[in-house]
Amino acid sequence: MVCPRCQSKSTVRYVKFSKTSDRQRYKCKSCGRTFTDLTGTPLSYVKKPVNMWDEVARCMRDGYSCRRIAQELGIAVSTAFEWRHRILASLRTRTDLAITLNGIVEADETFFRKSYKGSHFKNKMDPDARREAFFKAFGRYPRKHGKEAHKRGRSKEQVPVLVLRDRTARTASLIMPSMKTEEISRQLLPAIGSDTVLCTDAYRGYKTVCKAAGINHVALNQNKGERSRGIYHIQSVNVYHSRLKGWMERFKGVATKYLDNYMTWFAYIDTTRDITSGTWERRFLAMSCIDNKKVQKKSAPAKGLCVLCNEPILKGQEIGSMC
Repeated sequence: MVCPRCQSKSTVRYVKFSKTSDRQRYKCKSCGRTFTDLTGTPLSYVKKPVNMWDEVARCMRDGYSCRRIAQELGIAVSTAFEWRHRILASLRTRTDLAITLNGIVEADETFFRKSYKGSHFKNKMDPDARREAFFKAFGRYPRKHGKEAHKRGRSKEQVPVLVLRDRTARTASLIMPSMKTEEISRQLLPAIGSDTVLCTDAYRGYKTVCKAAGINHVALNQNKGERSRGIYHIQSVNVYHSRLKGWMERFKGVATKYLDNYMTWFAYIDTTRDITSGTWERRFLAMSCIDNKKVQKKSAPAKGLCVLCNEPILKGQEIGSMC
């Protein structure tokens, strides 16, 4: 086993949990810290049985709300919410590091209403005082029951999400503070290769960035009815926007601070929709729990079961390698 804290391979079996779990614990000879095979993953410190996470993955494949996940598994809504974002934050770390789009890449932005959902103030405050405190903190008064924003498109009330999609359906969704040229340059360029042909609408920010970076650029003026130019178009990314918006409706609005997690979630569902049930859940958990920034791949014990798929593993195999 490799210590997830100091990466030392000098570890020994320490003790098994006697009351709450039968999971083997290990001790690092270098730093003296103890850990299990789940330390540093979304499954760490979870008191529920590990095999319950197969059901969590199934519910996430089907896009269930937290309330429905709680009903299906017999857990609290707050627990379902915490588990969801543990998985998604880890999945986002992995996918963000892995994606670089090449070839013909379509780019277009879509907008989501800025939301401060979950940002609570002291309950003992007078309602008018809470309203004024919200205005002081966020620059606008709170909206009731999902009321529509006053402004559309590029405004302070909307959060732009720049979606990049190549012709192999690989997708990157970038949460943008604004659609200013410097922000587009900062987030767009690391996500595409040098041989990319970028297809966009006629927004000037894309042209400026591509010209400065030497990226081949095809700008389609959709206001004048130009939908395509030969093999170049942005119809694929616009169809993706439509599917994304429809999928997001079930959540009745999400907090802006969690928006990137939901973009990662939908992108993973969209690109793996042809994978059969069962296999999807194992791959999803393996992607979320293994080989992220916090924990390295580690050799499994000589005997035992994989924590993700419950299959027997042999000495020298890596956890998740059989999933």
